[in-house]
Amino acid sequence: LYIRSTDDHRLLVGGGDEKFKNAVRRDRLLEKKEGLLYRQFKSLCPTMNAIVDFSWAGTFGVTKDALPYIGADPKNPNTYYVLGYGGNGITFSVMGMEIVSDLIAGRVNPLAEYFKLNR
Repeated sequence: LYIRSTDDHRLLVGGGDEKFKNAVRRDRLLEKKEGLLYRQFKSLCPTMNAIVDFSWAGTFGVTKDALPYIGADPKNPNTYYVLGYGGNGITFSVMGMEIVSDLIAGRVNPLAEYFKLNR
């Protein structure tokens, strides 16, 4: 369960992630998951008056080794990728920026080997 505020003074409540490969099956659980998250929220904040504005479900993409692909495209010169799949996109995007900046400048980045596209 996670809860965070938004700039327009609302709350975003989420969690209850499950492994899915079928979006239709995932979406069938939306109403049930909405109710579960609402009940969990109310157990933490029982006096807060809250209504659900809307709900949605999404799918996480993840690589086989759970690491992003970051680096130069071996087939297309001057093309670089920062493909941060999974739940750590913010962290990996910063690392990706540093790695790609080094590659463009011709500097060696010790992390580049771990995230290369053709690993």
